[in-house]
Amino acid sequence: MTAIEVIDQIKTMSPEERAKVVGFIREIEAAQPPGVRHADEKTFAQAAQWVLGEHTDLLRKLAQ
Repeated sequence: MTAIEVIDQIKTMSPEERAKVVGFIREIEAAQPPGVRHADEKTFAQAAQWVLGEHTDLLRKLAQ
């Protein structure tokens, strides 16, 4: 069965049955280890600016 077929089946379910499916999927997601998160360019730039500003002396020492 393909994902599309499963989705089509879920669409035909009663709200109670659909809630069981949603609960099952949430359980699966909760059991997964945290994934790799990616920051958008603005968030990355803000974080980089903060790190560089907070640790200027350390970064100078490391650069020597």
